[in-house]
Amino acid sequence: MAAVVVFVRGPVVEPYGTVAVFSDLYGNLWDLIGPAAPNVGSKAQG
Repeated sequence: MAAVVVFVRGPVVEPYGTVAVFSDLYGNLWDLIGPAAPNVGSKAQG
């Protein structure tokens, strides 16, 4: 049996990472989230 997913929204870069939305075989929507790129060169505030 072949797995079928349909991407309903392509990758979008958000502050917390890159997000793409897909639907599964039953029409459920899922967020696929990749981690955000590290903020190189910035200093942590605290």
